[in-house]
Amino acid sequence: MTTSHHPALERLRTELGGTLLLPGDAGYDAARTPWNLSIEQHPAAVAEPADVDDVRAIVRAAREAGLGVSTQPNGHGASDDLDGVVLVRPRRFDELHVDVGARVLRVGAGVNWGSALAALEGTGLIGLAGSNPEVNVVGLAIAGGQSMFSRRYGLTARSIIAVELVDAAGEVRRVTDADDGELLWALRGGGGLFGVITAIELALHPGDALYGGGLVFPAESATAVLSAAFALAHDEPELGLDIGMMRFPDLPVMPPHLRGRIVATVGLVHLGDEATGRAFADRLLAVAEPIANSLTPFTIGQLAAVAAEPVDPMPTADFGAAIGPLDEAFAGDFVEAFLRGADAGLTRCSIRAMGGAIADELGAELSAIGAVHAPGLLSSGALLLDPSVDAEAALAPLRELAARYPAEGTVPSFLGSRTSLADAYGPAVLERLAAVKHRVDPDGLIRSNRPLG
Repeated sequence: MTTSHHPALERLRTELGGTLLLPGDAGYDAARTPWNLSIEQHPAAVAEPADVDDVRAIVRAAREAGLGVSTQPNGHGASDDLDGVVLVRPRRFDELHVDVGARVLRVGAGVNWGSALAALEGTGLIGLAGSNPEVNVVGLAIAGGQSMFSRRYGLTARSIIAVELVDAAGEVRRVTDADDGELLWALRGGGGLFGVITAIELALHPGDALYGGGLVFPAESATAVLSAAFALAHDEPELGLDIGMMRFPDLPVMPPHLRGRIVATVGLVHLGDEATGRAFADRLLAVAEPIANSLTPFTIGQLAAVAAEPVDPMPTADFGAAIGPLDEAFAGDFVEAFLRGADAGLTRCSIRAMGGAIADELGAELSAIGAVHAPGLLSSGALLLDPSVDAEAALAPLRELAARYPAEGTVPSFLGSRTSLADAYGPAVLERLAAVKHRVDPDGLIRSNRPLG
């Protein structure tokens, strides 16, 4: 009998309040497909549990069948390696509650940041959200999570207050600093290695006035604009900045003035009043005339619209790395690397400014992610709609750039696909994570998109 039709899985199908799809079932291929359409993953089954009891049943059945269990809410950060694994999609865990007085956000494992941000509207509070509304709250938090608010308030992982999960023994646990600080330390940046998470609680922060948006400049001004943006990041350690370049697709759906064009981009988010935010932006506008300017006062529920990132699944190849120092020399080399990559199919590359509270040592010992001292995090990608694009050739100039400007420490959520935690952490952190893993899951039943390495 094949693994995918092990009696434990056939029995599980009849027991679940939710659904279980096996290879060959109608809907299996759609259910196994991650957000990055270039990733092929073939799990032994895809489960969509209806409640915690379903999750316990999935864990027990997987153990009986000799399979692993891995959770992917949407499939951001997915990898190819899901053979012999039951893939859990926790979409039905849609609990969402904002405790304004306690400044706590509680969400189920299926909630995305778009829904969470909408729930924060009008509260005067912000969460350390990613810039894409389709990114899952839990997934971002346990993988580190660099928000445009992180230079003010720190990485998302460090805002985790409590995690509720089903462990490898099938037991329901609520993990806090008080009852298992070491496990919560591991969950703050160690990813999905330690159980099937069903809910999470995050600290919220004051933020009743916001200003930001995007600036787009012609490629001819790129080096000067990026140099000015890096200087601004250095001078204003609490200002959220995403600084990069993009090649717009040569497609009829694109605005004529951007179609097929290479541009420099600066995303800016200021936690504060409009006048101060405009003064920051003026330092960039003094350098060059933008092609587009979407800077505006906004509310927390409008953050995703301000960021304006693509939300639909698409085939991509990506690469991420810690990088620095961010100075004028680096700006010129960054532009040159992007232009070489763009000739081979590179579509975007940005540097998320770090520093500020991200590098704060206070409380760093409470999380695996700790204090991160890299000046910037590089994120790059090639859109693979055209089969002639050689992904490695497109990304090679950025890999070379990262090798020339290495920086210590990164955030796992900024790593590309097919990476491990060894690409983010040093030996001491990996050893400590391994010890926690051995204590809570000695048989390695729970798998993650990013293994220890």
